[in-house]
Amino acid sequence: MVLIFNLSIKANGGPVDGSAVYRTGDIVLIKQANIKLEKETLKIKLDGDHSIVNVTYQLRNNGYSKIDLTYGFPVDIVRDEMISYDMEWQDEYIPNIQFIANGTKLPIKRQLDYSIMESKRSDSDENPIEFRRNWYVVDFSINKGESLSLSVEYKVKNGFTDWATTKNFFESYSKRELIYDFSPAQNWGDGTIDSLSVEVDASSILNTSGEIDFKGLDLVNKSGKYINEFTNFDLKKSESLLISYSNEVAKYSDFITKYRIPSSNIKNVEVSSELEGNYSKMNLFDDSFETAWVEGAAGSGIGEKIKIQLSDYRLAAICLVNGYTKNSETYTTNSRVKKVKLEKEIVDYQDPNKTSIETYEQEIKDLPFTSINLSNFYSLTSTIGDYGEGYSKIRSITITILEVYKGTKYDDTCISELYLLGYQWKD
Repeated sequence: MVLIFNLSIKANGGPVDGSAVYRTGDIVLIKQANIKLEKETLKIKLDGDHSIVNVTYQLRNNGYSKIDLTYGFPVDIVRDEMISYDMEWQDEYIPNIQFIANGTKLPIKRQLDYSIMESKRSDSDENPIEFRRNWYVVDFSINKGESLSLSVEYKVKNGFTDWATTKNFFESYSKRELIYDFSPAQNWGDGTIDSLSVEVDASSILNTSGEIDFKGLDLVNKSGKYINEFTNFDLKKSESLLISYSNEVAKYSDFITKYRIPSSNIKNVEVSSELEGNYSKMNLFDDSFETAWVEGAAGSGIGEKIKIQLSDYRLAAICLVNGYTKNSETYTTNSRVKKVKLEKEIVDYQDPNKTSIETYEQEIKDLPFTSINLSNFYSLTSTIGDYGEGYSKIRSITITILEVYKGTKYDDTCISELYLLGYQWKD
């Protein structure tokens, strides 16, 4: 089975989203010595938290008569202390799957195998993983001396567990994993594949500053697609293909976009100065990384301020995209913020007419330039305030520049975007 769960956040921390998909892969069936697996073409496309899988088998009947086959395709679900053991399979775990034999779509049967199995991810693992298995089953026939092309196409949510706690507003994202098991297909013929072709399209992950790792097969990166071809591939000795990747830059970018303050909650924006030209204060909120607010004071901007007045807003976090991120030249030749002072004007819970000021200073790491867009801007984003679940109703926030990283050509200090995150206040 696959398990996807959304649980309420508890005070001491808990999962917010996840998938217990442990493994997917080739068939398990009785020995079919007369059916030769001539070729297998495996294509996997990583798509956020999901994998889109297309595997095609070229099977040949070397027997003396027509052979009727029942074909089973398994998916395993992890069982552990985080997962309710009596949770049933749900179709949304694999939202679509289809089997096609020589161009004809096959009707699917489904059988849940409720026996509990154990498996170790590697010989070094101390404790085996418990899992249950879900089968997708189809019937087809291959005539004597003929070949048949069988394709299996499906989308599956990869294994992961994400967390949130009351100490941090931001969630914590684990690596996504998919295991593709080749070994069960050894039941075809002599247990070898004449030709195995593998392609893992990770371009969407790499294009959003993600990282990826493979175990089990040697794959070569060609423009974001990891590929290789193998001959006489021995399924009896093969390792599973483990794909492990991080897409936290994309996840955090989406998270910030989701919780950014709406323009309707900004009453006023004031800056102590701005450079003449297209460098106004409103560039801080325009969702463009090709514009920036640039202070216009003499020198490098030490002491310059940004003050935002808010309306009915609970502030949970503050982030900024530092520097002028239009390109690498504007980023390095202009100055960037190194240290700021933040002042929050907080509305009293009992008396809305009373406020208090909370002040602190925050250093900002100087991040190396990378080209960013709305799907990967977190790679150049710095968090200068994370107030967890204990956020307050904020009337205003003032940011003062205390130190800067000097530009190679200009003194002007730039900020491309400012993100105030949280929720609208509801009395």
